[in-house]
Amino acid sequence: MNRSLLAFAVVLILLVAGTFSQTFYKSGNCPMRNTVSNCGSRCIGDGQCPFNQKCCPNKCGFTSCADTSPVNTGSDGGYKGSSNQQAVYCNGVKCAAYEKCQYDRNTRRDKCTRV
Repeated sequence: MNRSLLAFAVVLILLVAGTFSQTFYKSGNCPMRNTVSNCGSRCIGDGQCPFNQKCCPNKCGFTSCADTSPVNTGSDGGYKGSSNQQAVYCNGVKCAAYEKCQYDRNTRRDKCTRV
């Protein structure tokens, strides 16, 4: 009886560890999708990517591991009418002029949000 319980516990731990490693969130931002040309190796979550890489959208319409990219939102968060009129990008997507890049706790990713 103890061996079957031990085997069940080991399998359960492996399943939980595997699920956690696929959905683990790494800090940093995805580059623009048209700059991610690696279309061969697909990923589901950041935990599947090596080192500082993240699971990001690629130009082929899927997701693959890519090096992180700094997102320049400026000192005001990239609001419309700011003095630095540079484009704001979140996870490789260009935000509209009235949006800024903000972290979403539900999806655990940055996304464009209205002001």
